[in-house]
Amino acid sequence: MAVGEAFEYLNAGTRKHYRGAGDTASAARDRAAREAGISPAQAERLWKRWRTMASVDGDVYRALRNQYERLCERVENAAEAMEREARDIEANNATLGGHRAVAEGVAGASKGAEREMR
Repeated sequence: MAVGEAFEYLNAGTRKHYRGAGDTASAARDRAAREAGISPAQAERLWKRWRTMASVDGDVYRALRNQYERLCERVENAAEAMEREARDIEANNATLGGHRAVAEGVAGASKGAEREMR
């Protein structure tokens, strides 16, 4: 069970570090391993033998789990920021939508400012 989880954590880090065409999975895996604080050799062993391994070293498991948690936190924080921005935009649009003349005045003022800048 822990071996499978460790592999999934390593795989998530590998996907994060994959740079696209021209990059290799092993290079991305090595970058993910270094970021997690384990050696590329430890990552390679887990990558190649995870189906047959009886257990994984506790330090390797913890390092990969902690890195995975940090990755998830970054994704969740980015999603929250996007949701907050969307709510702000919707609130702003709702406010301006109720005051059509004000919204048109703001738009006209910005067009005038653009003309002055040219």
